[in-house]
Amino acid sequence: MNRKIEKEIIRLVDDDEDQRKALRFLLEAAGYEVRDYPSGRDFLVNDEPSVPGCAILDLQMPEMDGFEVLAIMNRNGWIQSIPVITISAETSSSYIEHAYDLGAADYISRPFDEKTVLRRVSNMLMLYTKQKILEG
Repeated sequence: MNRKIEKEIIRLVDDDEDQRKALRFLLEAAGYEVRDYPSGRDFLVNDEPSVPGCAILDLQMPEMDGFEVLAIMNRNGWIQSIPVITISAETSSSYIEHAYDLGAADYISRPFDEKTVLRRVSNMLMLYTKQKILEG
């Protein structure tokens, strides 16, 4: 799992500072570069969508929730360059399905399992890389 060729960027978008810290620690220990954002608006305004990597997006945030972020990413075409893994304590199938309909590539439920997070991030980045190779 720690076989990294280059540092890939993981964007953490979550209003819960403790959750961001826990995920940051986990992902940096695995060799990823982590950028964290305390709100969806902060992510959309300050991120560079042209930089490859993926995002872990909390769906339940005040002001602008993860669904709104996904909708904006779709409108701007960013969902094709930044695959999104959503994370939430909400587990209803209609809630999760709505995230997938808006372009989310995967879903992690809270409380999260560290190995599951690392595997999903690794798989997402590998799949995205293979897709870009095939497109090229």
